[in-house]
Amino acid sequence: MKKPVDPVKIGQFESMRQPLDLQAAIKESNRCLLCFDAPCSTGCPAGTDPAKFIRQIKFYNYKGAARTIRNNNILGSVCAHICPVEKLCEKQCSVKALEDPINIGGLQRFASEYGKTFALEPLEKSKKNQGKIAIIGGGPAGMSCASALAKLDYEIVIFEKEEHAGGVPKWNIPEFRLPGEALAYDVKNLLDQGVEIRHKSAVESKDAITNLLKDGYDAVFISSGLSVPFKLGLLDGFTNAVDYIAFLRKVKFDRGSINLNGKNVAIIGGGSVAIDSALSANAAGASKVYLISLEHLDELPADQEEINLARLMNIIFKAGSQITGVNAHEKIISGLTGIETDWIEPGKFIPQNARQISGTEFKINVDLVVQAIGTKPGNEVLNFSKALKTKGKGIVEVDDNFDTGIPGVFAGGDVVNGGATVVQAVGEGKKAAQSIDNFIKNRRNSL
Repeated sequence: MKKPVDPVKIGQFESMRQPLDLQAAIKESNRCLLCFDAPCSTGCPAGTDPAKFIRQIKFYNYKGAARTIRNNNILGSVCAHICPVEKLCEKQCSVKALEDPINIGGLQRFASEYGKTFALEPLEKSKKNQGKIAIIGGGPAGMSCASALAKLDYEIVIFEKEEHAGGVPKWNIPEFRLPGEALAYDVKNLLDQGVEIRHKSAVESKDAITNLLKDGYDAVFISSGLSVPFKLGLLDGFTNAVDYIAFLRKVKFDRGSINLNGKNVAIIGGGSVAIDSALSANAAGASKVYLISLEHLDELPADQEEINLARLMNIIFKAGSQITGVNAHEKIISGLTGIETDWIEPGKFIPQNARQISGTEFKINVDLVVQAIGTKPGNEVLNFSKALKTKGKGIVEVDDNFDTGIPGVFAGGDVVNGGATVVQAVGEGKKAAQSIDNFIKNRRNSL
């Protein structure tokens, strides 16, 4: 069973759930049926192998469980807090046929924190004798690819545009969902492998990939993520209409500079980042927080646990609704007008498919509007190489092996999948690492 969420902790921007203690972890692991073909492990995109670490906890090998998680998933500590287990490993849990699934996320957090507390030995350093790989972007996919290649004794250099690695978990996920020390632990484990991270080293120049290959790198992995938020034209030019990236980052790292006490905040969007924005606004003291989405409640792209959390924190849902106008004085919004909608074609969740329902108009007073309606890759992706194929809003095209079609150039993570979970990015990074290793070995064998 999961520990309950503590609303007070959310307001204090501290971890919203207490970790399992030793007794609770033993009790929970003892519920495991020790399945032969463990479905929970097949349900993990990152290959963390929950069946193995649960079995190790069950038989009192706590350090062994911590090693399993760390060895299989360089972001194991992060994923223990934010992985949507109810859609993945816990959904596949055999115990679910009889009662609640095993609290796999809680056991992963217990084992990860046990390993950190009792100081596991550092991961083995790469011998750096198999080749040199450049990784563009130090988010989950880049970190995962780097770790997997370091285990194969490659020299790895991550080019990270920010002053810290971590990507979305570092900059956008609130601390009540992901404590900073969890990511710091995972980054330390990566550095223990001898991976070099060059901070404030954005790769943006024209033909950057070609230049990296000319500079002696045997392969390049693009994991630059999504950095440009979508915005509504209706809100252009207003000083109190911001995107979710800027908002979440400000709340996380410069909370003292914003004052939401007694104010109304409108979040536009229905995904995970919209929920995070709504909860952050609530925790920062907002009087009312509205979540306005085209999708209806049963269609929201956010995870059910996130939706339940928003309800717990009294977020006001205006689902199945569309903003139609702005009330403002000069450049400051004071209110939004909207109308309820339905879909012209069921299951097609795009604005052009929304049909307004006459007589359902509404108006809300707001002091801040946060747009959380998606992101796209930065324009630098288009400069990487003339031969790099993209689609839609700049998403990089790859084959099943994460090969871009340019010899030695691979890509994975959000810049390829358009925005998914951290655990999926970890899995893609590991698979891309294997493809990079195969490419280099095949090239050597052909010489």
